[in-house]
Amino acid sequence: MVKAGCKYVQVDEPLFARQVADAKSFGFEMLERCFHRVPKEVCKIVHICCSYPNFLEEEDYKKADPDSYHQLDREMDQLNFDQISIEDAHCANNLKLLKFLEKKTIIFGTIAIARSRLESMEEVTGRIKVALGQIDRDRLVIATDFGLGFLSEELAAAKDVMCRATAQC
Repeated sequence: MVKAGCKYVQVDEPLFARQVADAKSFGFEMLERCFHRVPKEVCKIVHICCSYPNFLEEEDYKKADPDSYHQLDREMDQLNFDQISIEDAHCANNLKLLKFLEKKTIIFGTIAIARSRLESMEEVTGRIKVALGQIDRDRLVIATDFGLGFLSEELAAAKDVMCRATAQC
């Protein structure tokens, strides 16, 4: 990918948050190998997934322990990548965890991707403001929890509150 000119490389990690012990015992090393020899000028990104629903509005699916990001944060901050994508819309993390990710840019999920309910402006701006209380603005990227594949085109467009909220913060 790098030889083809990619300037951003993202690894989507589906299990670290649900299997913290495995992440620490061998997962971190495997993640480091993914980025081995990737030049410094290429932005290396990791998405730490907390859940994988199978369809829109699914309720009974396996979710990570809400404390899992905290169990991973200090060690993840030492790994050889630049940005970490975390989900917050569906789990409302204790955002003090951002203080322990001092070396990373945070891609911060503010929009739920498996719910048709539209987030309010107050909800999204509120979470962004809490995040900004923990991290510098230049290291915060506002995003959805993860792709919008479950949403219709119309519903995905209606969740534009993320863009409007970002402009207000």
